[in-house]
Amino acid sequence: MLQFKDVWNLYHTYYHPHRLYPGETIPQKTPKITDSLLSIQDEYDILLLDGFGVLNVGATAVPHMPETIATLQALGKEAFVLTNGASHPSYIRAEGYPKLGYDLAASHIISSRDAVEATITEHEVTKNGGTWGVISVLNAKIETIPANCVYLTDDNIDSVDGFLFLGAMTWDLDQQLKLHDAMAKKLRPLMIGNPDISAPMENSFSVEPGFYAIDLLKAFPDLSITYCGKPFKNAYEVSLKKMAKTLGKTIDPSRVLMVGDTLHTDILGGNMVGMKTALKADWGFLRDHDPRPRIEESLITPDFIISQTLEA
Repeated sequence: MLQFKDVWNLYHTYYHPHRLYPGETIPQKTPKITDSLLSIQDEYDILLLDGFGVLNVGATAVPHMPETIATLQALGKEAFVLTNGASHPSYIRAEGYPKLGYDLAASHIISSRDAVEATITEHEVTKNGGTWGVISVLNAKIETIPANCVYLTDDNIDSVDGFLFLGAMTWDLDQQLKLHDAMAKKLRPLMIGNPDISAPMENSFSVEPGFYAIDLLKAFPDLSITYCGKPFKNAYEVSLKKMAKTLGKTIDPSRVLMVGDTLHTDILGGNMVGMKTALKADWGFLRDHDPRPRIEESLITPDFIISQTLEA
């Protein structure tokens, strides 16, 4: 497991807005502090909610969030989820939210897996009929991915044409070293289905595919990496398309509120596609930290900071 300082430094170095979006204008806003999504309900029509750190921490619902979301839904607000989780298709991920107390239909769940499935068809490995070696749990239903995919094993690690990293639950240092060896023999493209470096758990921070991608990039600076998920625009483009299809209307990004706990993923990505953004500061990645110095340091500014402890 990782410590907050280590995760922050990696995000600040490798997911700095000027590194990810060179030459683009990074929106600079003046965050307003509020204690609840309810108090700013006139600012949005649609909620786009991160999962880990906003709706749940580990296997536990964030206190009061099921009730808050239910109240907003009763007031006519639409609630969608956009999560950096690619190990399973979104319809399977949707099964977990009712167990946490959320009334969220499968049509309202969007994940970085959707971004993978939308992006992989345009990759040269796929266009050339190549095979992707998939890093994930063994019940990831890779048959839904529109490309030639096999689970990565010691037997095929040197023969696949690219690596598709969906999830790190079963990945460890020994396997990472084998991937280093395989890349040293022949450098091949890498697609990351979950750009998170870490995710907040009840008492610690997990290690996610984004962490392992940075490790590989340090060793192989010329490595070609395609990221699918927040903070990259493909995740938000997929989200806007799915929201439009589900609701049967064109979506104005400025009336969508992206709610997240991580500046370098949720907030940066939402800002870059013209959404309003709200940083949930009391839970998730920035719990136990004043977010304001982190906002200033990162140059990533949300429209709102949701906190019950900070004073406006």
